[in-house]
Amino acid sequence: MTNNLINTILATCLLFSSLNLAAAQISTSNHQAEAQLLVGETCLKQANTACAMTALAKIPSNSPYAKLLQGEIAYYNQALDQTLQLLLPLQAEAHFTSGAKISLHQHLAKAFAQLQDTEQALIHLLEVDIALAKTSSSQQKDATALNHKQIWDLLSKLSQIELVTIRGNNTDDLFQGWVDLALAAKHQDLSSSLKAWKISYQDHPAVAFSSSLHIHKAEQTLKLLSDSEIVITFKTTSDIDSAKAEAFKLGLQTALSHQEANNTIHISRLTNDETNINEEDSPSVNTDINTGTPTTSPYHIALQLDSEADEVNSIQYHTNKQQTLTIGLHLNNEAEQLVKFATSNGISHVAILTTEDENSVALLKHFSAAWQKAFNLNENHDNFNIITLPKHLAVNDPSLLDLQTKISAKPHDMLLLALPAADARIIKPFLNVGTPTVAFSNLHDTSTDIALHAVRFVEIPFLLQPNAEFTKHQNSITQLNSNELLRWYALGVDALSILVATQHPSEKEVIINGLTGQISISPAAITRQPSMARYTYEGITKE
Repeated sequence: MTNNLINTILATCLLFSSLNLAAAQISTSNHQAEAQLLVGETCLKQANTACAMTALAKIPSNSPYAKLLQGEIAYYNQALDQTLQLLLPLQAEAHFTSGAKISLHQHLAKAFAQLQDTEQALIHLLEVDIALAKTSSSQQKDATALNHKQIWDLLSKLSQIELVTIRGNNTDDLFQGWVDLALAAKHQDLSSSLKAWKISYQDHPAVAFSSSLHIHKAEQTLKLLSDSEIVITFKTTSDIDSAKAEAFKLGLQTALSHQEANNTIHISRLTNDETNINEEDSPSVNTDINTGTPTTSPYHIALQLDSEADEVNSIQYHTNKQQTLTIGLHLNNEAEQLVKFATSNGISHVAILTTEDENSVALLKHFSAAWQKAFNLNENHDNFNIITLPKHLAVNDPSLLDLQTKISAKPHDMLLLALPAADARIIKPFLNVGTPTVAFSNLHDTSTDIALHAVRFVEIPFLLQPNAEFTKHQNSITQLNSNELLRWYALGVDALSILVATQHPSEKEVIINGLTGQISISPAAITRQPSMARYTYEGITKE
């Protein structure tokens, strides 16, 4: 009995000692393998692949370090598919040292960057950052700074749209913090945007890097380069058009006053024949001091008052003998924002309520065009259930009784009200409160409207939650008695910011948080994105 117990104890001791011996052997083997890995990496830095292959031969073929060096050699030879095949499975390797993990993710980041997969490249550079934070090397600080520079080089090349897209694909705070920093750096008001970023990401590893950003923002870009007259031309057919143009002029003049600029503004009203300018409204002619020859103003704003214009971009800028800014408030901007709301919420089928009214037809036309563009569809797609109601609806109109039946005739995820605000108020009680309902800005003709509770609509930030920017303009807008005129006033304010930015061309994209929305200025195009808001019982909420 005693002998059996002793034999059992001895057997157990031998078993554990053999396990410890195996672990020690694995540790020694890994140490030797890592040493050869470092030799191989040094060889690759010296462009000596034969030397790297010799180091690889000295690592057991079944070792993960062999696979790592093999993958690095494949990357050096630009065999990117083989690089990914060898390296991606190694992410699950638990016995790698910090140095091996760093090297693994660095090479994966490089491979994905060459494949133009910025999102995956960023993910692996962030893994490098995490691994570096766990090391105690004396070179950690320099290595981290270099890695942050690589992250920034990757992100700073992306446009605003590309940054927003990859941000939506990853909810990790570390990932989103870097993307948001890149977005903040595109803003014209850099100091304010970076300050806001630091408040949101106080513990982010990029805080130190954000303080060292050297992004050009010269003092002269705060004002126009010349104090010459600014000429605004617009084509008018009604007093309403003239009122819009005057509101735009007031916004531009207010913005100039806030900058203490001396530019005067002149409006030229064009008749149906665009070359015909009224005598009394013809722009003043300046004279060159040195030659005495007449000169025209370097600043020209072509105001597009027709919201149904078919231009791809509602803001265009050209420069030849003078800077010409073509600008307007187009329905296609609003339609694109509504479609973005739909796509971001997984909506694929829409029930549309419209009327025979001319404006309603225009709303439907622009939404349909934006939808086809976003989903790459032709006119014959079956994503819409269009219900056309008569003009000037009355509360007791019989067509309302079977409205919900018509809406439910086809599957839908969203309801669009492409009709006048007065008709929307009548229709709203007949709608299903559980269906997301959206509309254009024409639905926002009052500050609050209980009848339209839960309806989302497109609007410019200036007419949403009042803020310091709104207060700054309060004295100037007292004479403007409608939201429509306030929108044109806000566009006048933004026009100055656009002129200032465009007269200092940059290869990088610039973002302006304008009164009419977020304005993106790049060498290729100028785009404006309005906001979304929602009616609630307490008022209007910006989304």
